[in-house]
Amino acid sequence: MKRSGKPKIILHGQGTGDLSDADVEKRARELAVIRGRSGDQVNENDRAEAWSELHGDLVPETSDTDGQSAGAMSRDPSEPIGVPGRQIPNREGDDETAAVERLASEGVEEAQHDQMLASRDQEHRQDRR
Repeated sequence: MKRSGKPKIILHGQGTGDLSDADVEKRARELAVIRGRSGDQVNENDRAEAWSELHGDLVPETSDTDGQSAGAMSRDPSEPIGVPGRQIPNREGDDETAAVERLASEGVEEAQHDQMLASRDQEHRQDRR
């Protein structure tokens, strides 16, 4: 991961400028409170960790593990990684000729049915005259 030479802080998408000693001290106080001490009981370890955090030294390197994820692209970290599944072959059987013959037969039967209905309609019209 590439890091810029000058660390900067971004707050709500807006840059707040370069780091100051006050920023490091504020983060050191937060670390002291997190560790169960008063904000007034900041030690050098807190300051060193705060400085490292704010300068980006403790940020882990990026990885490509999520890039290969097959799951849904969700921002919800509690959602488990999903598996999209796979396509299975159509179940027409091994013989494609049989499938074609079946489709042709169905088409012929449907055409015969339509012809019978048309013939019946024509007979009814002639009877009305």
